[in-house]
Amino acid sequence: MQSESKQVPDDHGTERTIVLQVLTAERCSRVKLLSELRDVSAEAISDALSNLEAQGVVVIVDEQVRASGTTRHLDALGLIAV
Repeated sequence: MQSESKQVPDDHGTERTIVLQVLTAERCSRVKLLSELRDVSAEAISDALSNLEAQGVVVIVDEQVRASGTTRHLDALGLIAV
């Protein structure tokens, strides 16, 4: 019998990179992420953003992406260490 596991993306590296980008950038858009992550497919970036938003790590309004308040607080506590 297989146990149920959480649905996680194959590439956590893309998610980590996005989190670092939104924590360090004054403003971040989907277009900027596509430009910055040239070696990552648009589909992989979209999937990573969807998962990060679903988990409450980022907030997406229109095309703007920002770190959630919780993510910023964890960074301030030194748990993300940007």
